[in-house]
Amino acid sequence: MISIINNPGSTVAYFRQENYEALLKSGSDKRELEREGVKRLLDELGYAGLSVGYKTSGQPYLQESPELYLSVSHSKGWFAVMVGTVPVGVDIQIYSERLQAGQDYFRNDREIAFENDEQALHLIWCAKEAFYKWKEGEIADLKEDFSVIEINEDTVLADYAENRYSLNYRSFEKAFLVFISG
Repeated sequence: MISIINNPGSTVAYFRQENYEALLKSGSDKRELEREGVKRLLDELGYAGLSVGYKTSGQPYLQESPELYLSVSHSKGWFAVMVGTVPVGVDIQIYSERLQAGQDYFRNDREIAFENDEQALHLIWCAKEAFYKWKEGEIADLKEDFSVIEINEDTVLADYAENRYSLNYRSFEKAFLVFISG
């Protein structure tokens, strides 16, 4: 079932493909499954038949509607897209026990209070990914320059370039979705 979250100027759609692992084991191509998942979400949002292209920054866009902003994410059978009239960024990740062991790769010293909180570490990872997409990759040092300072019931507060940002999140079925627009 596809879930949709409407925001001012943007919409997020996401779903979990139940038989994803079985499809991979039976020989389905991972990239093709990802394209099909994104297409399914775009169709659901009313963008059927539109082609996804990529800017030199790597940012996806709708070729027939370049005035719209698009962000795409997928993680082991979970798929998310965000479309808006304003810049957007979305990331979806499944729970991974390995994330805590690898946290030095993405967590900075200002985020040390979260080092033993697995959910917070997943949200930090997702927030950094979503923010990076929202900024179209225009961040010199994502690990150090973007810092999560607070996690609330459905928002992640972060500092970047002396400004405070609020990113929305949802957690469900051992997966995490973080998104930002505006």
